[in-house]
Amino acid sequence: MRDGLPPGWTSSNGIVGPGERVADFAARGQPVKGVCRSQGCFRRVELDAPALCKGGLAALSMRQVQKLWMCQRLDGCGLDFHNEPPAVPLRLELFIGRPNIRLRLRCRGGGCKFFRLYAVEQIIAGLEQRKKGGGRTEVAALGALMTTACPTCKKTNWAAEVLYVDTDTMGWKALGEKAFGSIPARTAP
Repeated sequence: MRDGLPPGWTSSNGIVGPGERVADFAARGQPVKGVCRSQGCFRRVELDAPALCKGGLAALSMRQVQKLWMCQRLDGCGLDFHNEPPAVPLRLELFIGRPNIRLRLRCRGGGCKFFRLYAVEQIIAGLEQRKKGGGRTEVAALGALMTTACPTCKKTNWAAEVLYVDTDTMGWKALGEKAFGSIPARTAP
């Protein structure tokens, strides 16, 4: 695993998310499909990331490759792309035993900024105790499994984020566990 992260996943501002390169899509086994919405056009496109990697496009961003498929119609191209779910999703078991990984459960209720940090093992133990999941639970589904209301706004609208701190940085060496508190929240829901 490069940088301690599963293949196809990267860290941006300390938050683990899907990488945007073609090689990242190939590593996650995530197909990208497109459908043209222009009148009279019935084009459908499926971008095969492993084949694109073999063709030498691994380092390009998937958005760049998508633009290559756009047509040159005078009224503009109506080709809309969407990402299918990855074949290799981000699961809790991928981060067991890592001191530089934490899960942040963040409340999304109407401007509430409450969050808590947990070790991955704590979350897995809690899920298994309540019989709601375990190590194979996907991080994307974790927020919906949390049933406790937020102590601040009293809503049950949680989002889960995987936080990653590089252990070779001065921030980790100086702050240790406190380094997780300095990672800003993702602005998009």
